Amino acid sequence: MQKTLLFCLVALSPLAHADLAGVWKGTLGKSPVTVCFNAAPNQGASYYYQRFLTPIQLTRDKADEPWVEEGKTGIWRLEAPQGDALTGAWSKNQDSQPVPLHLERIGTPSNTDGCASETYNAPIEAVPPTAKVEKKIFQDHPYQVKTQGAQVTLKLEGDGPAMAKVNKDLARLAISPEGQKDFYQERRNALGNNGGTSTSEILVEPMYWSSQWITVRFYRWAAGSGRNGISWGLHTWNLQTGESVDPWSWLGGRYEWDSPYSGSIQLPAKFSAWLTKQATVDEGCPAVTSYSDFDLTFDTQGMKFSTPATGDGCDNELSFTWDQLQPVLTAKGEAALPGLKMP
Repeated sequence: MQKTLLFCLVALSPLAHADLAGVWKGTLGKSPVTVCFNAAPNQGASYYYQRFLTPIQLTRDKADEPWVEEGKTGIWRLEAPQGDALTGAWSKNQDSQPVPLHLERIGTPSNTDGCASETYNAPIEAVPPTAKVEKKIFQDHPYQVKTQGAQVTLKLEGDGPAMAKVNKDLARLAISPEGQKDFYQERRNALGNNGGTSTSEILVEPMYWSSQWITVRFYRWAAGSGRNGISWGLHTWNLQTGESVDPWSWLGGRYEWDSPYSGSIQLPAKFSAWLTKQATVDEGCPAVTSYSDFDLTFDTQGMKFSTPATGDGCDNELSFTWDQLQPVLTAKGEAALPGLKMP
C-alpha cells in the first residue's frame, strides 16, 4: 500500500499544483501545521508547526518535482487539490517511511497573497521571534551575543558597576520598535517572494578592547539592497567608568548619530586645518576634509581615520601617532591620553 501511494504521488502531472496558491491548515502526521504557497510570478512555499511557529522554506527546481524543505530536512509529495482539500506525504528522505499530509484551504482559491498574507503571518508575529545566544571571545575577552529578530544585543562578561553600565547601554542601543517592525515586514517580503525568511543582516561585535576602553561596531545590511544598504557605527565606552565616550571629543568634535548604525561628523576647525596639511589628495578626488563620514578608530599607538570605500579610488586611510596628534588634542583628549596608551 505504501509503495502504491508513493508511485501515485510521484507520477502527478505538473498541473496538479496549479491551484495551490494560498494558505492551508491541517496535519503532518499528527502535528498541526500551517502551509502557504505563492502564486506566480512569485515562487516557493513555506510551512510551520503550529506548536513552534518557525517558518520553514519549501522549494523545487521544476514543477513536476517534489517540494524540498530548507536544509533538505524533508520531502513533500502532494496530490492534486480536490477543491479546498489537499493530501500528500512527507518523508525525511527518498527511502524513508512516508507520513501522511492532510490540509484544508483557508479562505478562497483567489487568495494570491500566499506566504506574505496576514493569515499566514499573524500567528508567527503574535509571539516574539526565536532568540539565539552565542558565546564568543575577542582577544581573550569573553562576551555573548543574543539575536532576536532585529534586536542584536552584545553583553560583556564580567562584574562591577562599570561593566553593568556598559551592558545597559548596549542593550538600549539594540532595542528599536521600528527595527522589529521592519524585521516582520522584511520577513513577509521574503516569504511572499520565494518562501524564505531573509531579513537584514545585523552584526554587533567588538572592534577594540583594552583594559581601559572598548569599541563596538553596529553593522546593518538592509535586506534587498546593494552596497547603499550597508551602514555601520562605532561606539566606544570607558571600561573604568562605564560611560559612553565620543572619541571625536578628544579632537574638539561631536559625532551626530542618526541611528546606532550611522551618523555624521563636521570636522572641528582646528583639526580640519591640521588634517589638510597632513593629507595628500589624488587628482580628481575631493579633499579629505570635505567628508562627513569617517571611521575613527584608535589603539595604544594612535588614531586612524578612514573614509568610505565607494569604488572611485578616492577612499582615504590616515594613521597618526599620539605624539603627532598632540597639537590638536583638546583638554579632554589630554586627560584621556594616559589611559589611551595603556594596553
